[in-house]
Amino acid sequence: MIYLILGHSGSGKSTLRDELAKEGLNKIITYTTRPPRPKEVDGLDYNFINISDFKKMEEENLFIGSTCYAGNYYSTLKEDLELNNNDKRDCVIIVDKEGVLAIKKEFKNALSIYLKCSKEVLKKRMIKRAEDESVIEKRLSVLENLDSYADYIIDSDREMDQVLSDVLKIIKSHKSGK
Repeated sequence: MIYLILGHSGSGKSTLRDELAKEGLNKIITYTTRPPRPKEVDGLDYNFINISDFKKMEEENLFIGSTCYAGNYYSTLKEDLELNNNDKRDCVIIVDKEGVLAIKKEFKNALSIYLKCSKEVLKKRMIKRAEDESVIEKRLSVLENLDSYADYIIDSDREMDQVLSDVLKIIKSHKSGK
């Protein structure tokens, strides 16, 4: 199963992905042209690349679900998902709505989980991770309701242990449903 984690900046996507990786899910690392935040590691949090390399990979049709968000490009390497499926391993990947649509169209075993978070909590979390005020305002200005892209909606205003517990229940229900 491919678990697609969807949510706004500050909703806990990266933290959840990393916790699910500790639980044994394969972590698919996406590509971005944005600069790393403090403590982010290339190849571990994201594959950080420049715009020209991103565009070249996109032209070569290597990506699935590319998008531009807050002035930066993001995408997933198709090959990473194909290899994961060939190994028949559960994986987790952070995506946006375009990623959900593109991946679910090509991979029938993809399930989307939306970490729904209030604007107030998002802002507080972005401030906590020392994001620039202009970046925070830009990200908050593009918020939209993503309910229609989700198979499951999780309240991520709560602590991560509660969010993780809910997501693990979803994963367990799909394992037992096979």
